[in-house]
Amino acid sequence: MRLGDLLPALPAARLPQGELDEEICSLCTDSRHAGAGSLFLCLRGPERDGHDYARAAYARGCRAFVCEYPPPDLPADARLIFVPDSVRALAALSSAWYSYPERELTLIGITGTKGKTTTAMMLHHLLKAEGVTCGYIGSNGVFYGNVQEKNENTTPAAPELRRIFSKMRRAGITAVVVEVSSQALSHGRVWGLTFPLCLFTNLAEDHIGEGEHPDVIHYREAKAKLFSDYGCRHMVFNADDENATYMLAEASATHTRAISCLRTDADLYASRIRPQRLAGALATSFFLHSEEEGEIPLSIPLPGECNVGNALLALAAAREYFALCGRKPPPLRALAAHMSEIEIPGRFALLPTSLAEVDFVIDYAHNGYSLAAAIAALRAYEPRRLVCLFGSVGGRTYSRRAELARAACGADF
Repeated sequence: MRLGDLLPALPAARLPQGELDEEICSLCTDSRHAGAGSLFLCLRGPERDGHDYARAAYARGCRAFVCEYPPPDLPADARLIFVPDSVRALAALSSAWYSYPERELTLIGITGTKGKTTTAMMLHHLLKAEGVTCGYIGSNGVFYGNVQEKNENTTPAAPELRRIFSKMRRAGITAVVVEVSSQALSHGRVWGLTFPLCLFTNLAEDHIGEGEHPDVIHYREAKAKLFSDYGCRHMVFNADDENATYMLAEASATHTRAISCLRTDADLYASRIRPQRLAGALATSFFLHSEEEGEIPLSIPLPGECNVGNALLALAAAREYFALCGRKPPPLRALAAHMSEIEIPGRFALLPTSLAEVDFVIDYAHNGYSLAAAIAALRAYEPRRLVCLFGSVGGRTYSRRAELARAACGADF
C-alpha cells in the first residue's frame, strides 16, 4: 500500500514535502520488527517513548515515521509525518490498512471489573443460537465460525484488533461481542470504533498501580468512556452496582435497559435464586421477570448470584441487539431455553475426578472482589471443607495480593 493511500486516515497530520509513493509493507511500533517498507509509529506509553527508538528502526531500513515531535538523531532522508496523538494515529492507520472491516460489523462492547467474559460468552452463545453469525473477542481468546485463537490481551492492540475484524469479515461474521478493558480504553486500542450496543457489569477497585491506573477514579473514568465516546445507542447495565449511575450520566445511549437481582423495578430482574447441583455442574435456579412475559423459571449451569446477574445482562442485550438491527426480538422464553447449554471455559469449571466426595473447581477470579464472590458462591453448596489455592501475576498489580489473601480467608484452608 502506498504511503499516500494511508495518509487520508490522518486528517490532522502535518505531511512531509514531496512525493508519497513509497510502498508501505507493514505498520510497526517495535523497532526490532522494523525494516525496509515499514511505517514506524513513535508511540508514547506509560513506560517507554517510541520516539527514542526511531533511530534503531531507521538502522533496520525504515524511512517513514509517524511522530508527535522530531525523534532524536534521525538522518535528513527520514520522512516524518507529524500527528497530535500517535496512539490515535495507530488506531486510524490500522483501520485503513485493513480497509475498515469494523464498518461491516455490529460491535457489542462489554466493560466492568467482574463478569465481562462470562457475560460476553453468554451473549455470544445466545446470538449464535438465534441464527446470528457472531464472533467473540476477550479473555478467553477469539472465536468465530470454527476458528479459535488465543489472545495476549483481553482487548488486543489496535492493529491486531483490526486484523481479527478483517478475518471475521471475510468469514461472513456480522456481529462481534468484544470485552473492552479499561486499559484498552486508556491506551487507545479501540479509538475510532463504534459500539452501538454496550453493557456494564459492575465496578470494583482493580488494575490500580504502576503502569495501569493511578487511582480508582481514573479507572472508573476509563470504563465510562465506552458509553460516552464510542457511539453507544443501546445500553444494558447492572442496576445493583452503585457505579451504574455514573456510567449512565454521560452515556450517549437513547435506549437503556436495567437488570437486577435485588430490585423489582428493573426491566429484567431475578427472584428466588437457589443453588442447584446438576450432573457435571454447580448450577443456579431462579425466576426471571419481565413486564412483557411475566415470570419464567430458569436454570444456568454456573453458581452464584453474580452469574445470575451476568445471565440477565446477556438476555437483555440479546433482545437489544435485535431491536438495534430493526428486527423483532425473540421471546425471553426462547432465549432462556438456550441458557442450559452454556459452557464458559475457566469460569467455575467443575473438573472431572474419580473421587466421589471431592469437587475440583477452577475459576479465573484474580482479584479480591472476584475471589470473595467465588468463595461465597461455593459456600452456598454447603461443602464440608472448602480449600482455596490461588496465585497472582508477577511484575504488576502488587496491590491485589493483600486483597486476594483477605478474600481467601473465606475458605477453610
